[in-house]
Amino acid sequence: MSATNEPELLPPESVAAIGTVSEHVYVVTARDIRRYAQAVGDPNPLYYDEEYARASRHGTIVAPPLFCHALAFEDVPAESLRADGLPAELDVPLPTTRAVGGASTFEVGALVRPGDVITVHKVIEDIYRRSGRSGDLIFVVLGTTFTNQNGEVVARERATFVNR
Repeated sequence: MSATNEPELLPPESVAAIGTVSEHVYVVTARDIRRYAQAVGDPNPLYYDEEYARASRHGTIVAPPLFCHALAFEDVPAESLRADGLPAELDVPLPTTRAVGGASTFEVGALVRPGDVITVHKVIEDIYRRSGRSGDLIFVVLGTTFTNQNGEVVARERATFVNR
């Protein structure tokens, strides 16, 4: 059951947030790709060895499949995050005080390479309330599309955040 079907279960300002769009742009560097690969413990030389990558079928360094996950939210100072650590893009007017990440699906498209300009387009797709064992929970569903400078989709994610 979604908020769009039962809006009386949520405050009107919460329902009004459905469809909210935010967007930012990120220019990918070889250093970004290398640091991401190191952070996730992936030793594949395609992600950090220029010479090896040049000799590969890709002709250059490429990013690991889930690299775009690191670009999902704007890079902001810690003091601009919500009290629960979530970025401002998820600051939906809800009668809750905490949120955690829930389910997520991630689809990988075109390869990401150094120099790519990635546009991160986010939309709040749905907000709904459900009763859980410990009380009511409010779910915020966020759809994110990552496209490069050529308009190619490099990744898509649909993530649900659980608010309480």
